[in-house]
Parts: sequence; C-alpha cells; structure tokens
Amino acid sequence: MKIITKPVGMRTALLKERMAGHTIGFVPTLGYLHEGHESLIAKARKENDIVVVSAFVNPKQFRTKAYQVYPRDLARDKAICERLKVNYVFAPENKDMHPDGYDTEVSVKELTGRLEGSKIRWHYKAVATVVAKLFNIVGPDRAYFGKKDPHQLAIIKRMTADLNFPVKIVPVTTKRAKDGVALSSRNALLTKEERKAAVVIPNAIKEIARLIKKGGVTRTRLVRNLESLLVKEPIAKVDFIAVVDADTLREEDFKGKTLIYVAVYIGDKRLTDNVVV
Repeated sequence: MKIITKPVGMRTALLKERMAGHTIGFVPTLGYLHEGHESLIAKARKENDIVVVSAFVNPKQFRTKAYQVYPRDLARDKAICERLKVNYVFAPENKDMHPDGYDTEVSVKELTGRLEGSKIRWHYKAVATVVAKLFNIVGPDRAYFGKKDPHQLAIIKRMTADLNFPVKIVPVTTKRAKDGVALSSRNALLTKEERKAAVVIPNAIKEIARLIKKGGVTRTRLVRNLESLLVKEPIAKVDFIAVVDADTLREEDFKGKTLIYVAVYIGDKRLTDNVVV
C-alpha cells in the first residue's frame, strides 16, 4: 500500500495503473474510518483491480468549530486500509487542494435547494466541488458512497452526469451498530449518555416506515408523528425532517418509494439518518 499526499503524485501513479489495464475503485472519505467505510472499501475491493481511499477533511464543507473538532487519526486510517488491502491512500493537505488564489466552485443548483439544502447550500456546494476535484485527480472507473446522506448522493450523481465524468457511482447500504444507530465518524464525539440517546433516531424512523407500509396516513401526519417520537428523548433536538419521494426529493411527489430523512442534534452533535420505504 502506498501513501500519497500530492495531487500530481496521485495522478501519475494511477496513470500507470490505467495504462496497465487496471480498473480503479475509489472511496472518498473525511478520514477517521469506521465499519461503514470498511463496507465501501470491501465492495470496491471486490469489483476493481485497484482501490484508492482518500482521507481529506475539507474545511470548506464545515463551520469553523465543527472543522476543528472533527476526529482525525491518519495512522489508524492507514492501518485499516492496509488490512483491507487498499492499494493507495490519498491524504492531501489543504494547501494542495485549495492553493492560494483558489476561486472555483461546483454548484448543482436546483437539486441542492431541496430538502435542507436551502439552509446549507454552501455545504453541498463545497462537497460537490471537492468530489469533482477528487474525480479529476483519481480518475476512477467506480466511486463508492454510502446511502446515509441521500441528498449528498443525489447531488453527486447529478454532478457526475452533468459534467460527463466517466465514473459509475455505486451507492452502498448504510452500515449500522447493533442498536440500529447509523455508523458515522461523528459518533466518536458522543458521550456515553449521548450515544445511548442516539438510538431514538433509528427507532423513530423504523416506526414511521411501519406506518407508511400500513398505508392510509398523510405525509403531514407522518412528519408530525416522526417529530413527536424524536423529541421524546430529552437531549434530542430536531434540526430537519423530510418525508418525500425517494427519486425526486420533492414533497409534492409523495408516492411510490418514500424517503424518510432526519437530522437531529444529540447534545451539540448533528446526526443524520434515513431509510427508503
């Protein structure tokens, strides 16, 4: 396994792999890998000759405080990648990803404004931009993303199609702990009390999924029920709730496959989760 920190070094190494006829699978991450990331890497390992994992905490997609406290442990990430037989770890510095004078952004305008995107357009713009940069640097055949953030996944799919990136986007089912909580690097920041309280999120979503399958309940009632279930946990504060069409992310298209998607503060940590029914 090779550790590469410079974009030009990464591009050069993978050019040689492509010239050798090797397929490249790419798993972009913020680092601090967990079992959810491991499932992405395992799928990439199964489907490609070469696997690349990036570990880059992009400052542009965080508020200052959140960026400062985001967990980092590159040595641990390297050990996990080596165990999973990753070929390359790309761990660039911010100065190389955003050099002096950097002035370019990628915006998926309409789709970004759906769900909670109207409040955090800056975040999804930063995500789309850094993923576009990583695609240009790595040049993968396939890129692997978890379904944990369906809005982000939809934006990346749209951007990839619109900008003609020759990359197949491979969604991977959310990995969960035994108690149902979706795995996330942010979970490491939770206290024991907060981690116990986080169980309210998957439990509430599960109940709303049951009601949808049962039928006969309006979207408005589903949203109200979901919120009431979440606020039963004293330290939970609901930030965002969506019960929308899974394909269009629109409320007015509430039919067919339904996306239940929430963002909840447990203490001061924002956790997201979702399921498609």
